[in-house]
Amino acid sequence: MIPESKSNPTAFIVLNPVAGSTNAQALKRTIEKRFFQYGWKTRFHITTADETIASLVRQELDKGVDLVVAVGGDGTIAAVAAGMVHSPIPLGIIPTGTWNAIARHLGVPFNVPRAVKVITGNHKIKKLDLMAVGDTYQAMNLSIGVSSSMIAGTGRNEKRLWGNIAYFSQLFKQIFGLQQHRYTIIADGMRYRGRAAEIFVANYGIVGMNAIEAALAIKPDDGMVDVLILRARTIFDLPSLFWQILVRRNKLTPKYRQITVNNSLVIHTSPPEIVQSDGEIIGKTPVSIKVLPRCVNVIIPQPRQITLPSQVNLNLPVIKRVKENNRPISNCLEYNDAKE
Repeated sequence: MIPESKSNPTAFIVLNPVAGSTNAQALKRTIEKRFFQYGWKTRFHITTADETIASLVRQELDKGVDLVVAVGGDGTIAAVAAGMVHSPIPLGIIPTGTWNAIARHLGVPFNVPRAVKVITGNHKIKKLDLMAVGDTYQAMNLSIGVSSSMIAGTGRNEKRLWGNIAYFSQLFKQIFGLQQHRYTIIADGMRYRGRAAEIFVANYGIVGMNAIEAALAIKPDDGMVDVLILRARTIFDLPSLFWQILVRRNKLTPKYRQITVNNSLVIHTSPPEIVQSDGEIIGKTPVSIKVLPRCVNVIIPQPRQITLPSQVNLNLPVIKRVKENNRPISNCLEYNDAKE
């Protein structure tokens, strides 16, 4: 939404040229044209390898901008968000990555013109949590085990060439013999020990599937993170595991545990394991995490207005007629439910 005090507000746009399979220059022209149509000026930064995007974003905020936009996948969005902690300036998202779990979770359109229209037009602001991991900020999730090994084994060229299939090929190589490792977790001062094939720290999102996140009560703005500990040994453990988690919604079973963390978390493994966060490898265990509640303003679409069908208006005459015939009111209510 254009600030009322400015006729030509400025958007700083961070574009990852290797996210997904789009042509970076063509994408830049499209975005620039759309923002211009809505009365915005733009400043672009095309990312390169081994640069600190968060520092760059903070510098641009100090210069003065009305909006920051991340164009790319989950890693790009997380890196831009890391530079906006506690800033009043909103973050817009144009998803162009391989999976785009953050955009899926927030309901951001994948179509570039529609995403720009949401950013510059009628929208809502959601205050999202972040995680401070060492001296960096991470947005969506962090994991150790099957998922981190899968991401570590998938090269950038493979992702660009094959998309999501590249990840699943790595998963298939591991799924029949899941490796369990010893862990020690200290969560808000409580200590947990055991063996696990996967330790997944969910801030707001598993794979961008809202039904799974709703079943696990994981929310983007609740001021906490959830630690999911999976003890499955083979693929044959997974059906019963998913049944316990998603259908029965158990938080503690022989093969699964869910821990809610409000403040801080430390994870040790033996031996040290690869750690991924928001789709990028960030190092090895041990890893320390601090919850930063509601610290980034993110633009999301307005919820859709539900328009009731005109037939619903016929219910009132039906109720009146039933009463006139001295039929029980309960029958009337059952009839209306059936119609709806």
